[in-house]
Amino acid sequence: MRNFLYRSLAVTAACVTVVIVAYVLVSPVIAAEVAVDTTGVADEIVVTASRYDAANQQNVTNIDRIELDHREPDLELPLLLGSQPGVFSYSDAGSGLGYTYVKIRGFDQRRVGVLFGGIPLNDPEDHQIWWVNMPDLAESIQDIQIQRGVTNSVGGMTAIGGTVNIEPRLLSETPRGRIALGGGSYGYRKQMVSYETGDLGAGLRSSIRLSRQQSDGYRDRSGHEGWSVFWTGQWQTARQTTRFDVWTGHELTHHAWDAVPESMLKKNRLANVETYENAVDDFRQPHYALSNTYRLSDDLTLDNRVYYIQGEGFYENFKEDETARDYSLDLLPHVAPADTLDLVRRKFVRKDHVGWVPSLTWEQGRGRLLVGGDWYTFHSDHWGNVLWAEGYNPRLFNEEWKYHRYTGDKDAFSLYANQRYEVLSGLTLTADLHFQHKQYEFRQYQEKNFAGENLNRYEADWDFFNPKAAVTWQVPDRVAGGDLQVYGSVGRNHREPTDGELFDTWKGGDDLGVAPLFANSRQVRNADGTVKYVEWSDPFVQEEEVTDYGLGFAWRAERLSFNVGGYWMDFRNEIVALGGVSDDGSSFRGNADETRHKGVELGLRWQPTRSDVLSVAASRSWDEFEKHLTYVDTDWDGQWDTVEDFSGNPIALFPEYLARVDWDSRWRPGVRTRLRYRTTGKQYLDNTGNEDRTIDSWSTFDLSLWLGLGELGLRPLDGMTAFLHLRNLADTEYETWGYYDPWLDNGSENRYTPAAGRNFVLGVDYDF
Repeated sequence: MRNFLYRSLAVTAACVTVVIVAYVLVSPVIAAEVAVDTTGVADEIVVTASRYDAANQQNVTNIDRIELDHREPDLELPLLLGSQPGVFSYSDAGSGLGYTYVKIRGFDQRRVGVLFGGIPLNDPEDHQIWWVNMPDLAESIQDIQIQRGVTNSVGGMTAIGGTVNIEPRLLSETPRGRIALGGGSYGYRKQMVSYETGDLGAGLRSSIRLSRQQSDGYRDRSGHEGWSVFWTGQWQTARQTTRFDVWTGHELTHHAWDAVPESMLKKNRLANVETYENAVDDFRQPHYALSNTYRLSDDLTLDNRVYYIQGEGFYENFKEDETARDYSLDLLPHVAPADTLDLVRRKFVRKDHVGWVPSLTWEQGRGRLLVGGDWYTFHSDHWGNVLWAEGYNPRLFNEEWKYHRYTGDKDAFSLYANQRYEVLSGLTLTADLHFQHKQYEFRQYQEKNFAGENLNRYEADWDFFNPKAAVTWQVPDRVAGGDLQVYGSVGRNHREPTDGELFDTWKGGDDLGVAPLFANSRQVRNADGTVKYVEWSDPFVQEEEVTDYGLGFAWRAERLSFNVGGYWMDFRNEIVALGGVSDDGSSFRGNADETRHKGVELGLRWQPTRSDVLSVAASRSWDEFEKHLTYVDTDWDGQWDTVEDFSGNPIALFPEYLARVDWDSRWRPGVRTRLRYRTTGKQYLDNTGNEDRTIDSWSTFDLSLWLGLGELGLRPLDGMTAFLHLRNLADTEYETWGYYDPWLDNGSENRYTPAAGRNFVLGVDYDF
């Protein structure tokens, strides 16, 4: 930890020095500069170096501030993203708050890159995005761009399914504020207040938001409570913008991450297999982000972003019939190592993540060169305590009964160059070269029974080269009364295994006597010849590699526009689900030799009248093993003795199709409605292709109403909007996620995560 702090402070100081030196050297007369007039806040999508602009429509869709203002406030951000082509989202609780997840092209969010203000949010260790740790984040967002597939290298991302590129809310020139109140089904409640100062003089502006959200959850014992604060301070002059964002909060969420046996679900749609009343996840994750954009000249812009993300918390479980030795309970009186007993344990984690994201943009007339990279250092500390054990006085555990501890340290950097050039009028070529280096170190530390040959350590490092290229042709003449753009792209990307994927397929670093998945080991000994720890090398689970080919066209006229694209993704060593989940709900994973993903994506917008808009987002995919041989235990004797060929089978948990249709209408000033239809195709629960192990396709209808009370003649209520969202009007019973685990219930049934039936949310937003 001390080394981590020294490295972090040193590099952070260096990053800040770069920003200050570049600023001072280029502008010796800062004090004489005049603040830029940025009246109001633009409704269009913000264009940054890491985004595609309107001239490049490659596999891109945008969510603007207007749509964010008309979202359903009881849904976490991933559920909002589900309105875009190729995007699927769901929640553990079934209702939309708590643990939520997003997939792009069927790839889970470990392979979806997320940027917030140009800063990567994916956890370096498990690659996840823990949206639950950022309650009500959508209130502080200006807009979102979703880039599907292998996208550009800006931000150092290792995106495979796609990138979610989020821009924080722009600050207005004039003071303004908002109060939001809401309530609805399953005990949902929300309170939010935000305020912007406007221009304070000398280019200074600031804003703050406070939010609280609560829900009992659709499923039993799946409640969630979260509060958050988001503060921004900004200094803007004619040549530069410096912005400091701080957001933090706290979440307390009951466990609902285990899917439910089908037989149990038929009796009770609200069932949760976790019955322990204090099975909770308790976590805080403050973020600090300092960004500076400096215009060195009319053609050169320097960007620097420095960030620190710190997370700390625990989750608690009741464990039944556990072996005493695994938790060092055989050190208690009258307990033998092989005895079994019930217990309550807490698993803690603290994470510290410091990074720097620099870039330089050179506008070249017909072209643009972007060079940059990223660097970060990351440290995690994991440990577990026993709080109670069957038959023993709880006072025995008043002092921490720590039974395991391990750390993970990761250092990484990347460099990239992205050159775009218009070779002919309307014909633009883009070349992108990206190099990444990553190094991860895992260490277990002595805690009671965790000692000697039960302590494992390893280091793993990776070097990736990810070239990409694209061509865009803006057809010079209008085609069928509209503007036509044709595009094509090819790109390669890699992703290293997560910490969980490098350890035992079924268990992890907190389990006694479990070795990591590495080929070679050596015992490191103390001076007296006893084993100090075991050092491992050469991981079995390899990095996955993908080559993504894309082709499509976009057509836009005054009232009709659409974008149609196809993709073909060839994988080597794709890390796929094997069936079943670990204690924390993460899928077991392993390499497949060769896989292929093909698909078509459609985005359409039609405005038949001035008051009506039809929007369509749809996709169809084919996700299959080209070559995949695996061992299975066919006779249930615990020996993986039979080779099964999965080649040609569909890959588990990739929806076959997705579609979402919205009809928005403005009936009169102040009255707006939206009718929404959603449908999702079949998903396989394992890789066997067995039709009995699937999640059925499903469809739902939703209806929303907004009333601008001031526009309806209630002048004292000017600025207030009331809303009502009615979801799943037909009360359809459907499931969003699940798995088939041959080790559970003797492989007799599937397990599913149910979604909510008919439900509603209503509330008011007051802008002042």
